[in-house]
Amino acid sequence: MELFTPWGREEKIALAISGGMDSMVLYNLLNTVYRESYGSLILLHVNHGQRAASVDEAAYIMEMAQQDGRVCEMVVLDIPPGTFSQESAREARYHFFDEMMARHGASMLLTAHHLDDQYETILHAVLTGRHLPGEMGIPAERHMPGYTIVRPMIDIGRAEIAGYARAHDVHYFEDETNSGTDYTRNYIRHRLMPPIRESAHLQAHQLLRVKQDMSDVDDILKARAAAFLAHHEKNIDRHAFNREKRIVRFYILKAWLAQHGDAPRRRHIDAIMDAIWSDISNASFEMDHTRIIISYDRIVKKQGQDEKMEMLQMGGDGIYRFNGYTITSRLDAECYPMTVRTRAEGDRMYIPGVGTKKLSRIFIDNKIPADERGTMPVVVDKNRQIIALGEIYNIMDSKEKNRRLIIEKEFTNGPEK
Repeated sequence: MELFTPWGREEKIALAISGGMDSMVLYNLLNTVYRESYGSLILLHVNHGQRAASVDEAAYIMEMAQQDGRVCEMVVLDIPPGTFSQESAREARYHFFDEMMARHGASMLLTAHHLDDQYETILHAVLTGRHLPGEMGIPAERHMPGYTIVRPMIDIGRAEIAGYARAHDVHYFEDETNSGTDYTRNYIRHRLMPPIRESAHLQAHQLLRVKQDMSDVDDILKARAAAFLAHHEKNIDRHAFNREKRIVRFYILKAWLAQHGDAPRRRHIDAIMDAIWSDISNASFEMDHTRIIISYDRIVKKQGQDEKMEMLQMGGDGIYRFNGYTITSRLDAECYPMTVRTRAEGDRMYIPGVGTKKLSRIFIDNKIPADERGTMPVVVDKNRQIIALGEIYNIMDSKEKNRRLIIEKEFTNGPEK
């Protein structure tokens, strides 16, 4: 049986050994045929704490390691039975692996994933809608901080592994939970893969071609998203975005959010895309680090929590800042004091040549994004009359050039696109 062996003859490697057939066969190979291919080998065993038989299995592995002169590190995961999940177990398992790899200075962590695991993983990704984005299936190598995960048996089928176990009398343990179909992966293994193998018209190895094709598609879509975002940094033109194919839009949003550490699930990105595609004028979506705001013909990305000012007093000439606006006041002394505040319910403003108009109507008519309406400066004179509303209306603007009220929106990262 030929293994994939990217390690050197002097390297320290580690094997994640569960006690099941696959990992015990791999250990047998490393202990015999491939014994001279590495410098030293340590064993890492995780007891998930969910089965009574796990105690005996761990004891057997420890005794085997001691007889072979191998270092063996073990951990029992402290996950309450009611909260146990495949995801929580994987996270705890790799936390242990990270610690042990660093402690022992091992460069590669070997796992016993094989070709049938590859088929099941690809089929699982296709049938659960996780085929994009990213690498599909199980890579032969995956680089982690400080070490590399290696799958030496990734091109070897389960039948060949079982044949080796019989021929070399490899002792291993059967996990009874693997025979059930409660977990999706087990359902694929026991219900879907057998009929595929039995059919004369279906070929399981074609799943590997799907993996390669999707990997190429992934590269193309990432490049297309990067090219689009090169022209849209803080803001995205909604119409330009919607002209792209849906899968391209998905990659654009995913890459855009990843710039600030957000990695939402596909269903969340789909919800944002559906809102952008719809005729909704304004909508907002909160991520962990980012807020996506849909406002008329643009999509805006904002980071962090902005501190909103509610009121500011202007006692005389000067330059004032209010919620992302710069207000430069050069008026006659009798015009002061003035107040800058955010809008209030029922606010109305006199517009020369038009008459009074509600601020809410002015916002709609000028297509002001919903997220900006609550922060835009409303300037009120000492008689409590609104004399300016952001950059929209300003009845003082008709004054002589050197004596007027100027309101400008600030741009911290250059002009908006």
